[in-house]
Amino acid sequence: MPQHLFLSGTARAGTSALVNILNQHNHILIGQERYFKKFRQNTIRRAHFEQDRFLDVRADDTHEHGGLFLPRRRQRFKNAAYVGDKYPPMFRHLDHVLAEFPKARHIYILRNPLSVAESYEARFQDPKDSWTLDWRAGLAAWNDSVARIAALTEAQLQQFLFVQYEEIYASTRAINALFTRLGLSNLEPEALAPFAEKFTSLNTKLVPRRDDIRAAVARDADWSAYKQLCLLMPPPLRNSTEDHP
Repeated sequence: MPQHLFLSGTARAGTSALVNILNQHNHILIGQERYFKKFRQNTIRRAHFEQDRFLDVRADDTHEHGGLFLPRRRQRFKNAAYVGDKYPPMFRHLDHVLAEFPKARHIYILRNPLSVAESYEARFQDPKDSWTLDWRAGLAAWNDSVARIAALTEAQLQQFLFVQYEEIYASTRAINALFTRLGLSNLEPEALAPFAEKFTSLNTKLVPRRDDIRAAVARDADWSAYKQLCLLMPPPLRNSTEDHP
């Protein structure tokens, strides 16, 4: 049986993109909120990650956009060293998840609170988007997430790998460093370059400036918990002329 691997953080912190990157490795099979409803209801069980059940996506498992979006899923499962799911607000359900999956590995992605709040607001203001949560909801969720993770015991934190949003997508070396931390082989830079290039293009995209949002985040974000989690990050990679991009 593969080891369980769970990905979380907050909404608008890059969890979906990281799932797509992790699934580039043929020894990883991660769902895109495959069991959204089970996590939310605290009914997720180890049996949900056995092969036949995991590959059988049912209506009461997730929402219309959740599931497994990979070809050759049965073969991928057989090859997998890790099988799991991503659920951004897992911080609200960690008591259940840690008890049910005591040997699972977790990846927690941390994004700065200003960008999270601005991303919430951008979707909230988009008339074509069904998103209903504004920047205030984003900041509240972010504060709740970092505070709960920072309050975990030392033993619980040993199950977690922490990655910084602003660094993990910036280069192929940063992505491969995460595979190394998972005990897996690295992928060819050419296979990962499109993800780093997409991040670079998104990072140059202008968003409307709201000084009221920036002031509120500066005042009300839980910077103490944020700094505590930053200390759990791996050291920054040195620049390399062989890096992409």
